[in-house]
Amino acid sequence: MNALLDSLHFCPSMAEPTTTSLTIHIDVELLRKLEAGAIASGLSMDEHVGGLIEEAVFINSPEFFDPGNDAALEYRLIREGLRSAFVEGSIPLEDVIEELESRYGAERSSDRPSKA
Repeated sequence: MNALLDSLHFCPSMAEPTTTSLTIHIDVELLRKLEAGAIASGLSMDEHVGGLIEEAVFINSPEFFDPGNDAALEYRLIREGLRSAFVEGSIPLEDVIEELESRYGAERSSDRPSKA
């Protein structure tokens, strides 16, 4: 199935954001999972898939494996905090998400052209 992502935004570091289109072929089951993820996160399909692509590029980059990279450390800490809170159940996931949005929400929304 074709999925046209009209305003997929990827912002390489130190570069001006650019917009491009990407056509991908995926099966119906994966499309449904992506749509469900977008709905659950309150994002458009473009924003949701764009974020997944950015995350995949980051966690497969040399910077991610650099022990001195602050962004990689922050990413690991946030992921571990979310995992721990979810697995242990000591902190409601909604509280963790709200806290992260209050800390990083303005930063995240400035990276995107529209509401995230």
